[in-house]
Amino acid sequence: MFSKWLLRSVLLLVLIVSVGIGGLALAAPNLQTDALPPAILSFTSDARTITVEALESGAAQIVLSWHTVGLTDDFSLRLFALVLSDWTPLVDQDLPPVGSARLVVQPSLDFSPPTYRLAIFDRQGRLISQQIVTLPFDTSAPAPTPQIISFEAAADGVDFVELGQNRARVPVVWRVRGRVPTSNLIFEQLLPDGRAISVELPRLSRWIASSGEGVVAPILPSNDAQEIRLRLRVVDLANGTVYAEQLISLPIIRGAPLPTVAVPVATLPPVVLASPTPAS
Repeated sequence: MFSKWLLRSVLLLVLIVSVGIGGLALAAPNLQTDALPPAILSFTSDARTITVEALESGAAQIVLSWHTVGLTDDFSLRLFALVLSDWTPLVDQDLPPVGSARLVVQPSLDFSPPTYRLAIFDRQGRLISQQIVTLPFDTSAPAPTPQIISFEAAADGVDFVELGQNRARVPVVWRVRGRVPTSNLIFEQLLPDGRAISVELPRLSRWIASSGEGVVAPILPSNDAQEIRLRLRVVDLANGTVYAEQLISLPIIRGAPLPTVAVPVATLPPVVLASPTPAS
C-alpha cells in the first residue's frame, strides 16, 4: 500500500516538473526581446593630459572613442563639450553605437580643463545614460615662468572729456606665454596716489585667454593729469604669485578729436570634428 502511494507521488512530481519545463520552453522566445534601456559601455580619449600652451595653440587634437549597447532608433547618441559651464553640442546628428571622432581641443573659456560628455537620450529628450571624459592639465613637468610677450594699446591717446564722463574705452592687444592653469590676466589702471584699480568690463567668465584683443575702461586720474597708465599682470589666483607685469602709458588728449582705430573682434576657431566612423 505504501509502495503504491510512493510510486504515485513520484509520478505526479515528474509530471509537475515536466509541465514546468514545458512552460519555460514556451516562454523562452519572449525573453530574447531586449526591453532594457541602452547604455554606454565605454567612452575614452587617446590623450591623457594637455598643457595650457598646447590647448591655447588651437593645434592640439584628440580622438574620442565610444561603445554602446542596446542603441535603437528610439534613442539618440550625442557628443558635447563643456564651454562656460554649459554643455555645447559638437555634432548635430546622431552618432553610431560604436565609433570614434577626431577633434581639435578647444578651451572651456573658464579654468576647467577640456571636458567632454557622451549622452544617450530618448525621443522625449530624457537622459538615459551618460559618461564624461576630462583631459586634465599636465602638471608632471616643471611649469615655465609665464611671460608677457606683448601688451599694446590700439589707440594714440584717450579723450579728456570721455575720461571725465567714464565713457572712455581703450582697445588693447596682448600675448602671454607659459601660462599655468591657475593663473589669470589682470588689467588695471595705476593712479597717481599709488592705487591700482580694475579697468576690466563685465564678462561671462573670470578667465581671460593668453592671447587676444579686448577693451578696457580707464578713468580720469585727475583734472591736471597728462596721461593714463595701464598695467597687465599675470597672477596665480591660487597663491597670489605675480609672474609678470607690463605697463603702457597713453596721453590724455584735450580739445582735439581722436582718430578711430579699428580692432578685430576676437573669435574662437570652429570646432573641427571628423565624421564618426564605426570601430572595426
